[in-house]
Amino acid sequence: MPNVAVINYGPKSDYAAMLPELADVLHVYSHNALANTDGFAEYEHVEDCEFVPYAELRIRELAKKAPFSHLITDNEYDLERAARIREDLGIPGQSAASALSFRDKAVMKQVASRTVRTPRYARLHTIVDLTDFVAEAGYPVVVKPVKQGGSRDISVLRGEEDLIAFSRRHWREDLMAEEFVDGQMYHVDAVIAPGYRFVASSRYVRSCLGVFSGHNNGSLQLHPEDKFAVRLEEFFDRVLDAFETPEVSAYHLEVFHTPDDELVLCEIASRVGGDRIPALTRATYGVDLHATWLRQSCDLPVPPAPAGVPDKVHGSISILPQGRPVKAPGRPPFEWVHHYEVNEALAPDAVTQNSTSHLCFVIVEGADLAEVEQRVLQAEAWLMENLEEAAGA
Repeated sequence: MPNVAVINYGPKSDYAAMLPELADVLHVYSHNALANTDGFAEYEHVEDCEFVPYAELRIRELAKKAPFSHLITDNEYDLERAARIREDLGIPGQSAASALSFRDKAVMKQVASRTVRTPRYARLHTIVDLTDFVAEAGYPVVVKPVKQGGSRDISVLRGEEDLIAFSRRHWREDLMAEEFVDGQMYHVDAVIAPGYRFVASSRYVRSCLGVFSGHNNGSLQLHPEDKFAVRLEEFFDRVLDAFETPEVSAYHLEVFHTPDDELVLCEIASRVGGDRIPALTRATYGVDLHATWLRQSCDLPVPPAPAGVPDKVHGSISILPQGRPVKAPGRPPFEWVHHYEVNEALAPDAVTQNSTSHLCFVIVEGADLAEVEQRVLQAEAWLMENLEEAAGA
């Protein structure tokens, strides 16, 4: 009989809707409070769940009475914990070694370099490791935590002044350095399982790091028949060839396209991409990335992967928090706007915390990447021009 443990992060996750056949055997421990949980075998909102060991302790205790058939998580920061529990309890799914290779960016680069080009990199134990790497690779150099996400805590050192400024900051024990790669950033989002394959490619509007200097960002889908989309999918397959992969997984790959037409791995994660990626995928392909991944992880059926060619693709742009009380305007007055949403929970003086921070966002539709990009930029300009200072600001 199925018995399913869930370590959840997403505040809008609806497991009763995604896994209705299993609702009464779900034991859900969630970082964020969830709705629609009444029919679960057990549900707890665990404050700071991704940081505290309570969920793991509880799952291990329950497994002594009734073994779990599946253990799933939607959270990148819980992938290693979930894999370790699976191995200890004999639950099928991603192994600890596989989870580590998709989480630790230094291990990731080492593994992926077997089949594709990756940036030069080094783990940093002391400042000497950093200065040695600068001497070898030259500026600019990117310094980042090996297991952080959302473009958090990343520094780009462009010269000695930046290095000196960086040396005045508190040192972390989880850092790596890598060479700066010039080029546009693309992402590939996929769900792979026995008898199932869905892969879609997109380009970021701007650099993900740009959000910390005030540049709005989003994604532009490539049409699946675009030659470059085919090339990105082939690169994705070569990357996966280097890894130990679980039987069922979602993937989010980020890749640089350099000015000399080379593809270079940035990162790959074994989970669904964040920000507007799931919404864009639903709009174009009718695929729910989370449900498709998690249902198959629990041996449940899903609709076949899309076989036809979509008649339109989509793109998004998120307007960043402005750091002062402003009011987002109403829906942009263009017929090609697919969806518009204001972040009502945003504090009036909020600033950008990571690459998903937003005041509002818009999703547009178009025939191909070029048309979608033109419309995204037009919608962005309209939104920026129509921001209003909030009353009392």
